[in-house]
Amino acid sequence: MVDQAKANELAEYLGISGYGAVVNVDSASEIVLSTDGVGTKLLIAEHFNKFDTVGIDLVAMCANDILCLGARPHSFLDYYATGNLDLDKSKEILAGVLKGCELAGCKLVGGETAQLNPMFFKNSWFDLAGFIMGVVEQRLPSSPVMKGDYIVGIPSSGVHSNGFTTIRKKLDNWTEDLLTPTRIYTDEILNNLKYIKACAHITGGGIHGNLPRVLNGLDYAINLTLDSYWEDLKHKLDLTSEDMENTFNCGWGMLLICNRPEFLDIKGARVLGLLK
Repeated sequence: MVDQAKANELAEYLGISGYGAVVNVDSASEIVLSTDGVGTKLLIAEHFNKFDTVGIDLVAMCANDILCLGARPHSFLDYYATGNLDLDKSKEILAGVLKGCELAGCKLVGGETAQLNPMFFKNSWFDLAGFIMGVVEQRLPSSPVMKGDYIVGIPSSGVHSNGFTTIRKKLDNWTEDLLTPTRIYTDEILNNLKYIKACAHITGGGIHGNLPRVLNGLDYAINLTLDSYWEDLKHKLDLTSEDMENTFNCGWGMLLICNRPEFLDIKGARVLGLLK
């Protein structure tokens, strides 16, 4: 399993705490920069020889992070490294990147393709990294988070792009639904900015590794009753509820903090808890 504690320690050493780096362009403008990858979900794609969705995952992991800072995705670059450059496979991967950019509302403006044969255990293997720039429309939080604020979940499309080291280690029979691409939340967040105090993209570290990042030290109570899909996954992986919540999104890919959840216009959103 991934050593999340070590990852957190390294981020603390680097002074990294937010979902992106805010850069002041001039007195009136800010941009947000972020980078991410797809992780070992790529090995599931290799297993099924299906590569049309991982590019969407790549854009989603970057775009969802900067949305947590109120930034509209603007420009995207990719880094594609492989042991052996298979053109058909590569075009399938990059078509997914283009689709992800379309869904996020940004443009693919450049990138790098690296052929690194000695660095891959199998020549067919590859890795992806993405780099995104967004333009701030409204800084979050729009007002301070407070005790009594609501935690609202926006549904995920599945496992997204985290927890696959655990899945690969513990799950004997993989199914193609694991390649369902990460949901991109551009419209849901940007169309509701004035009602959102803070939002947490649920990635590595699961619910409890991400939600506290935006709460300024406040405690919270949250109800994470699993639906049948997640309960089945928990059983197959033989994980405790705590391990599930610290590894996966458990059905909620983005968590919002707000004081008037009834004003949110987001299909499927649900109040899950309170700050205390």
